[in-house]
Order: sequence, then structure tokens, then C-alpha cells
Amino acid sequence: MSYLLETYWGWTLLSLVLGCVIGWMTSHTAKHFHWIARWLYAALWVFAAGVIVALLKLLPGRAGLWLETALLFFAAYIIGCLLSAWVKSLLSPAAATSANLVPDSYSAPLPDAIPATNASSVGSRPFGIERPIGTLDNLKLISGVGHKNEEVLHELGIYKFTQIAEWTMPEVHWVEHHFSFPNRVEREDWRGQARELAAGVETEFAKRVKEGKVDSSKD
Repeated sequence: MSYLLETYWGWTLLSLVLGCVIGWMTSHTAKHFHWIARWLYAALWVFAAGVIVALLKLLPGRAGLWLETALLFFAAYIIGCLLSAWVKSLLSPAAATSANLVPDSYSAPLPDAIPATNASSVGSRPFGIERPIGTLDNLKLISGVGHKNEEVLHELGIYKFTQIAEWTMPEVHWVEHHFSFPNRVEREDWRGQARELAAGVETEFAKRVKEGKVDSSKD
């Protein structure tokens, strides 16, 4: 193996860098033991099987050499994935217990609401409220929330801009995982937009929605 490393050190380094990039992009941002992407666990099993085949010399000659070379590159790739995923988990905000939303005067908490529990070990679920009586906040005024996403938010008991504005980072991670939107809620700043809309500020995107210029948000 040392001979292969000396011969193909350039390709090995490239595999390591590629692993770092892929690991960073696919790992979870929440700070917990599930920071490794699920596919990487399967990759580790494949690597282990390859090592067993190589040690038992089940592939003699040139085929065995190719296998050992592939294992070298694969090992560098996996190390890169694990290293970058671990660093990303250290840099992510701590998944502290989130504060519950306090319902306002015209809405009450759902009787069976699920209080900030870990969902699939990714962040904390935000509190939902009963469907308010009267006009609901138009959540489609938030860039990134179309008809479909608004319906899912309603199913979670999210009807108001103030609810989204008060999400903590663990709750943001939970919602992103629930929607299968890695980093999207934070990247599109749903909370910041919701704060402005709750304060009566008409954002540029909200203005476009009201003018009917956003197809996904048309009523």
C-alpha cells in the first residue's frame, strides 16, 4: 500500500479534497452524533468489504492491484468526508433546547401539540397553534414559501409571520429537515422576512406577490 501511496500520491490527495467538499455539502448542520450523511455509512461498509477481499487476496494479479489502488483512493475520499463533516458539526450552532412560542390572544396552543422534541434527531420541532379565526397571514409573501410549502406549514400549525420570526436555530434545522431543504430556510432568511412582514413592512418580494408576478404564490 505504501508503494501505491508513493506512486499515486497526487490522485490520493485529489480524492481527499473531493471527499472534503462532498462531506461538507452533504453533512447535517445540527450539532449531534448524526452529523454524518446517511450514505456515508453505506460507503464505509463497501470499503470494509473491499478491504476484506484485498486482505484475503481473493483477486490475484492485476485485478488485485486495481482493487488496492481503488481502496487507497476510497480511503482518502472517506477520510475527507468524515473530516469536513466533523469540522462542520463543530462550527454549527449548538442545538440547545428551544423556547416555546407563546400564543397570542386570538389563538391557543394545539391540545396535542408536540413540544420541541427531537425529530429524527435533527433540531427541535416548533410549537404549532390552532387555526386562527378570520384572515390568516399570507405566508406566501415570504420568498421560498409557495402554495405547497404554505400548506405544509399549516399542517404544522404555523399560520403567522410572528411564529416563523421567533424560530430558534434548532427549530430552523428541524423545519429544513422536515421539508428536505438543507440550509434553505436560513439561506433565504425566512425569519428575517417574517419579522419585516409582521412589523408591517412590505418587502420587495411581497410586493411582487401582491402584483401577481410570482407564479408559485398566486392565489
